[in-house]
Amino acid sequence: MIKSVILAFALAQLCAPVVLAQGSLGEEQAAEKIELEKMKQEMRDINITTDEAIRALNKIDTQAAKQQAREIHLFCKEALCEVAPGVKVNCLTYNGHIPGPQIVVQEGELVRVVLHNQLKIPTSLHFHGMTLPQGIDGLPRTEAGLLKPGETYAFQFVAQPKGTYWYHPQIIHAEQKSRGLSGAFIVVPGEGSKTYDREIIIVFGDLLTKSKPSAATADTAKMLAAVAPTNHQSEANETTTLFLMNGQSAPAIPAIEVSEGARVRLRLINASQHEIPLHLSGHRFDIVSVNGDLVQNQTPRDTITLEVSDRVDLEFTANNPGVWSLASEKIEQTTSNGKFPGGIACVVRYIPK
Repeated sequence: MIKSVILAFALAQLCAPVVLAQGSLGEEQAAEKIELEKMKQEMRDINITTDEAIRALNKIDTQAAKQQAREIHLFCKEALCEVAPGVKVNCLTYNGHIPGPQIVVQEGELVRVVLHNQLKIPTSLHFHGMTLPQGIDGLPRTEAGLLKPGETYAFQFVAQPKGTYWYHPQIIHAEQKSRGLSGAFIVVPGEGSKTYDREIIIVFGDLLTKSKPSAATADTAKMLAAVAPTNHQSEANETTTLFLMNGQSAPAIPAIEVSEGARVRLRLINASQHEIPLHLSGHRFDIVSVNGDLVQNQTPRDTITLEVSDRVDLEFTANNPGVWSLASEKIEQTTSNGKFPGGIACVVRYIPK
């Protein structure tokens, strides 16, 4: 009898843990089932989100495919340009003017620039400062971008990011830039993101011109001819550099007119072969960006030096009514044949209220 009781007690002790283990296993399985359902729901949510994203991307692609490219035509041709009163220079131009037309587009806009070569020499096109595919902006080749006389080529791309850029022939045709082939290319931000009231684009340039010899030069030429006579008559020519703002030399440069209280942005492009120390009298400006790089925490100043090919955005507040000057600090850049005004010098004038 005692043995039977002991055996029953032992069996009860052995069975008790088994029952508890079975209970723990059931709880774990229930928890795993709940976790599995959560994971399935998360996957369903991810699939929905992914599907929505794919639909959104497809919509964007469809819109881009349907987007009408903004088409700009540039005609390279020779033209006689009057850069100052009575001063005309035979230039290489885009559309008959120096600089070429200001191209202003929205950020993200599809752009198609069609270049027509009406010159007697080959030419090309470079979008200075923009990062574009090699097939669009790389060194020109016979099949892409190298235009012989009479040929046409289209450059199509999305204009981005926002900023100040310019266009001119590629490096293999660099001398064409110094004869007038350049122009501003501006990518403006979307609506509502501007920090200024008025925008002014200025392209600085220089032109080498040949002029008739002065009396002193002519006398020197005659003396040399007397000492070393030749079988042909030669004429000594003087070379003059004309410094320009938007294709004009002072005093022909139009005044910059501003309203009191306005925030004014100057987009400056140095397309010349010289550095230009530019001074704005009566005001101090903030440097917004240099060659596409934003400038933070700058001390306001009234003078900045533009290096060759620089693109600089400045902003100032028109808070000092009157008549002021925007001019180079180099005397040879603000005179013409030693006489002022000439070259890079213009008036900044407040519009009366």
